Amino acid sequence: MTDLNQFNDSLKFPIKDAALLRRVFTHRSILNEPSHHATTRAESNERLEFLGDSVLSTVISTLLWVRFPESNEGELTSLRARLVNGVMLARIATKVGMDRYLLLGKGEAASGGRENITILSGALEALIGAVYIDSGFAHAFTFTEALFDGLIDETLSEPVHFDYKPRLQELAQAIYKTPPTYRLISETGPAHDRLFTVEVVVGHDSNDVLGKGTAKKKKEAEQLAAQGALLLIGGLKPTTPETAPTPSTPPTSPTSNDKND
Repeated sequence: MTDLNQFNDSLKFPIKDAALLRRVFTHRSILNEPSHHATTRAESNERLEFLGDSVLSTVISTLLWVRFPESNEGELTSLRARLVNGVMLARIATKVGMDRYLLLGKGEAASGGRENITILSGALEALIGAVYIDSGFAHAFTFTEALFDGLIDETLSEPVHFDYKPRLQELAQAIYKTPPTYRLISETGPAHDRLFTVEVVVGHDSNDVLGKGTAKKKKEAEQLAAQGALLLIGGLKPTTPETAPTPSTPPTSPTSNDKND
């Protein structure tokens, strides 16, 4: 637990329950390892991820509702989608160093699990859920807001995850005189937790794959594939670290528990 304690000490609201902290980083793949068979109460972070997703949605929805009083529901929903998606959550998880502490099965670790967007985003949601359970909603609100410092401003001024497909469409039409084509190349995992891998091709050579993406939803996988294509053909610059403004005061209770895609 030494490494996890080091991570915990870096948090503004350290998690007091050691078992809860460990569960945050426990991916289901490690539960099948022989070393874990004796731990009958071992549990993955999936239930915490479910809870953290709801807390995250409430916090971001509240921040946007306060920040943009003139925006309608559709505009707020679009802004929230730009902030709450697998790419953004994985980026934040990596920034705070969660990738170094993930408890993965040997196969998952060997296949790049510490860079897997789905695993990283799920771990971040699990961490938010754990802070909520351990310290209450007010602290979870402050904690989550700090994680997203600067990102609301960034979504208004920089290309973001949900802009990739339309930007690639425009660029492909201008360069190749033809729209991009997205192809589903694999589906893996159980029915309740599928992973879709999509590749995108542009131009007359259908074997020339410009980007590939894997996510829990086909549309998000397409966005990741489009991002890769834009990076390859020079239509997108790599993301740079954001600057952080001062967080505002949290409310005392949640306003919504909507789940975001």
